[in-house]
Amino acid sequence: MSVMGDDIDPLAAAAYAHGGDPIDVAVERIATMIEVRDDVLRGRGENPNSFPGFGPTDKLVIGRRVVASLLDAGWRPPPSDEVEGAANRSRERGARFSQWLDSLTSEQRTRALENYSKNGEFPPDLRPPS
Repeated sequence: MSVMGDDIDPLAAAAYAHGGDPIDVAVERIATMIEVRDDVLRGRGENPNSFPGFGPTDKLVIGRRVVASLLDAGWRPPPSDEVEGAANRSRERGARFSQWLDSLTSEQRTRALENYSKNGEFPPDLRPPS
């Protein structure tokens, strides 16, 4: 995607003008925003009056800030038909996985899930359909 410097916020535009990726700037800003939110929540856990200038910390507010930061950097969501296609593929894979899991014996299911929990993958003889 080509983004012009005039179409994005000043920090992202500065990154763009110096050959940087404005989306990378937004991602760094978002990571910092989440870290600060976590610090504010910890502080407010100890003293509810801490950090009054930060404002609300609920997920919806932070989520809107995240999306706004990405949009300000020039990111645009994929067309809705691509999103719908991805959602359909995800549902199909989920259904195949559920069928596979249901087809295992109790012993196989236990072994498969324990191996996945420990190693991040299923045992070679108990792999779900791709």
